[in-house]
Amino acid sequence: MNDRILSCKKAENNGDEYVVEFRSSGPVRFTIDEVMEHGLYDDSLVPDLDALLGAVLETRMKRFILPYCVYARRTERQIADRLFERFSVKNGYDGIWAPRIENAVDNVVSYLIAQGYAGDNVYCVAYIKSCADKNVSGNYIAAELVKRGVERRTANAAVAAAGLDETGACRRALAKKAGNMTIGKDENGRVPEKVRAALVRFLLSRGFETGLAVDTVDDYIGEMRD
Repeated sequence: MNDRILSCKKAENNGDEYVVEFRSSGPVRFTIDEVMEHGLYDDSLVPDLDALLGAVLETRMKRFILPYCVYARRTERQIADRLFERFSVKNGYDGIWAPRIENAVDNVVSYLIAQGYAGDNVYCVAYIKSCADKNVSGNYIAAELVKRGVERRTANAAVAAAGLDETGACRRALAKKAGNMTIGKDENGRVPEKVRAALVRFLLSRGFETGLAVDTVDDYIGEMRD
């Protein structure tokens, strides 16, 4: 939609902003840099308002979100949620801005993926590596990825591709847990069933399959007997 500029004046309550009055769309606030970049001081200009506001929004969003993405991998949903929160009605992005927010967010997320600052697949790889010393199962990792906004199918595929050593992780998790406990034996020299059950529940809470959890605990208890 083309719309003629009627005036461009410095905002009374903010020295860094200008109010540009459009014939059909009314007043819109821009920074001095935006005014200069897009030539909004020229009242003979008849800009395409959709293109103008979209470009301004995307530039503002990139400037806002880049520091959030530079020092840590982010999921696409994390980035989108942060942008929607910042560029919301409560922060002044109502009226003429509101219908253009969603498209601008989509474009900025796509830009960040293309530049290597974001992307669910990249995020999954980085997150899985960060779990190397946590002794948790692939199921646990996949669930955590889903909580962070990754689609279940993408999370499961990333975990499968990582080739995790589930048995080794399960054994290490149990050894660490048991090392922090005082495991006594009954009068027959056996570990009480309630202790065995508690250890199995612990491994299940870490996402390990029931069969693996039971076998690992039983092997550990058997080694204690020996």
